[in-house]
Amino acid sequence: MKLESDAKRACIYFIYDRDGIIDEYVIQQMKALREQVNFLHCVINGKLTADGRRALEKVADEVYVRENLGMDAGAYKAAISYVGWEKLSTFDEVVLTNNTCFGPVYPLSELFGWAARQDVDFWGLTWDTKVNLSGKLNHLHWNDKNIFINSVFITLRRPLLGSPLVQDFFDEIPQDLSYIQSAQYYEYAFPGYFEDRGYRGAVYCDTTDDYNYPLLHDPVRLLREYRMPFFKKRSFFHHYTDTLYNTAGEATARLLRFLQVETDYNLSLVWKSILRTNNLSDIVRCAQLNRVLPRDLDIASAPKKLRVGVIYHSYYEDLFDANIAYILNFPADAGILITTNNEVKRTILVEKLKAAGREGTVIVIENRGRDVSSLLVGGAEFVKHYDLVCFAHDKKSEHTRPKSVGRSWAFKVDENMFPTAAYVSNVIDLFEKEPFLGIAFPSYPNHCGFGQGLGTGWSGNYLNTETLLRNFNVKVKTDERTLCVAPLGTCFWFRPAAMEKLFAGADDRGWSYRDFPREPIGKDHTILHAVERAYAYFAQDAGYYPVFLYNDWYTAIELTNLELLKYGSAEMRAWMDMMAMESIGAGTVEEIFQKPAAEVTAAEIIQYNDFNRNYGIKQSLKFLAISMRVRFPRFWAIMLPLRLLGQKLLGIKPKQGEAT
Repeated sequence: MKLESDAKRACIYFIYDRDGIIDEYVIQQMKALREQVNFLHCVINGKLTADGRRALEKVADEVYVRENLGMDAGAYKAAISYVGWEKLSTFDEVVLTNNTCFGPVYPLSELFGWAARQDVDFWGLTWDTKVNLSGKLNHLHWNDKNIFINSVFITLRRPLLGSPLVQDFFDEIPQDLSYIQSAQYYEYAFPGYFEDRGYRGAVYCDTTDDYNYPLLHDPVRLLREYRMPFFKKRSFFHHYTDTLYNTAGEATARLLRFLQVETDYNLSLVWKSILRTNNLSDIVRCAQLNRVLPRDLDIASAPKKLRVGVIYHSYYEDLFDANIAYILNFPADAGILITTNNEVKRTILVEKLKAAGREGTVIVIENRGRDVSSLLVGGAEFVKHYDLVCFAHDKKSEHTRPKSVGRSWAFKVDENMFPTAAYVSNVIDLFEKEPFLGIAFPSYPNHCGFGQGLGTGWSGNYLNTETLLRNFNVKVKTDERTLCVAPLGTCFWFRPAAMEKLFAGADDRGWSYRDFPREPIGKDHTILHAVERAYAYFAQDAGYYPVFLYNDWYTAIELTNLELLKYGSAEMRAWMDMMAMESIGAGTVEEIFQKPAAEVTAAEIIQYNDFNRNYGIKQSLKFLAISMRVRFPRFWAIMLPLRLLGQKLLGIKPKQGEAT
């Protein structure tokens, strides 16, 4: 039936938050709903803080906290029992919704105005396609409709509301439901289960040409064409393998751009909630937190308000001139602090800085803690005077062989940190325009053995990084099995406000050189490697997001590398190696394998190349060793006797810095 202008509505609003915190977006959403409904009941699964309760009680008529059972369907069932059908049946509509969406982007009066004109018994926002998650048919509330109404927002209307059918429907739902059962027993019932019994439903965004979760995979279309008032929180942390299965990965990036350019929705509501509750690796991927800036063209447009400082740790005397040249790319009013490890080097750097016509401070720090102590001890007072700081150090990677490998990593870092004055201006402009951007850094190296060896980037340092974060009371989600979001190489731009907790030290007294091991230190698994991997998580804990930073010229190189390193390219790389060997006279494919080339498999070529390429089996074993060492450090240590025996039998003498 259609609704009269004086129709009465109730709303049951379900909230789950692992910490019991009520984010600001929830209160704003409930205030918007409050304008459209006569009664607002809030049901919470799990915990609720005292501050959260006070905030909810200002807008809701009732606040009910229950055990975390049954997902959303269990919460609605419990709330209905708490309020009672007798009371709910006095309303013309009851809205069942939850905190899994942000919004409203547009006035809810548009949504409820549309709904009032529909001659229906229930309604929702969007369609979605059913998936037989359990592999079972004829489950509770089974129906053969292939699509369903997304349960983020479902409204029941009289005469269905309060009918024996709908009362029995909720009574039949078990109290303790799994995620799959909640979908099957509750969400999948709309519309088919009720249509089969003579009731009619509708959706606000009737995308009959796309039932594949448009709320997640095509939110901009819903916002633009239908003025959908909500968008999913999951857009910012959905598992990216499924994202790539359904899209090219563009959905959330388009959503952010649309919200920023075409609406006045306050994105701070998004970042405050998402950064508090989700894994940074998911956020970085879903929101496409990569920034590509012009290298040679200054496109900065925001007024320069940020006070900018530079901290540069200069250790290698043969790189001093290059270091000074990079520092000269910063604005004339930028503060400069150079650290080094002895007085002789300090004198040289003072003279070079003076000769370059720049003012700055050069200090000697203890040779303990390397670049990390340069920042956290040597630069601790310096950063307090600036809004944005660029921290870097000269990099040689002396332990890598051949030396071109380490040199190329240093080149990648420098090129994507401060290659030109124009680029530096663009980075500063980026921080001016993105107030929730807290730290920016180049992406991981992917050449030589780095692509295979680094893996997730934790490189055996997950436990020591987690210990560090816990000691500093950094409450963010991390996972050893997925991407470590970190400035590997320890060169990055950051807002000191995003690093206050780190600079304060675990005891709020700051850091000292005694907090770091004496030289020589291990190549991995020290506090230095933990801090290196923790920077972005400190920023996240402070409410800021990170970005991977690229200049446009270097991006062309990066894309070439990633194209060849992509999953599935092993066969192509194998054939490329084989063709190269043919070109230098190693023999044709037919000659080597003694059969037509069309019959040679990729596996055969890969095996042949591993053992016969010009740098031979030792190189293949080296890459295997690197991967084993960083992925399974404990197993690697246990296997030392066998490794030494294998090296002796094969005549392998590890070079300095290579995996043993």
